[in-house]
Amino acid sequence: MLAAGSLIVGQSFDAAAQAVEVRQWQGTNAQTRQSEHVVATNNAEWRGLWSRVGAAPPDHFEPGRMRAVGIFLGRRQGEGYLVNILSANRRRDRIVIVFEERVPAEALMAQRSSMAASRPVASSPGFAPGGAAGFAPSANATASLAPVPARPPAVVTSPWAIVLINRSDLPVSVEQRLLR
Repeated sequence: MLAAGSLIVGQSFDAAAQAVEVRQWQGTNAQTRQSEHVVATNNAEWRGLWSRVGAAPPDHFEPGRMRAVGIFLGRRQGEGYLVNILSANRRRDRIVIVFEERVPAEALMAQRSSMAASRPVASSPGFAPGGAAGFAPSANATASLAPVPARPPAVVTSPWAIVLINRSDLPVSVEQRLLR
């Protein structure tokens, strides 16, 4: 999947920030499978960004007038992951691109339930893990547990976004907003 868009991104809570006009492309299957952020300032680097995606570069890049940022999330187990660009702002002496990783609902629920399951459970006095009142569990205690069904292998994706910035006079930083 390859999606393109031109927009002015800029929802910032920083009073000194100014929205910057950008154009972006995104997809779910980059050729590169590692997590990285790459800045392009010339034609060779622009082509390099697109080679990481596995696509021909659009003819929109103007060296000396523009910069581009490639955001690659790396391997993800399953579909529905993507890079969501939240803002592109000038903050003092730099341009800051803020993004978040969009996670499919079922993966987010699984992540939250595994975090809840890893929390320690308080036990009553006199009860020790493994058996009642410190005794070891019986030999057939584990035999009564139902087997865990095997999950089918998930599709591997590698979400990405490339952001073309209509400025080249300032350095670029990339920030990721984490899930809450």
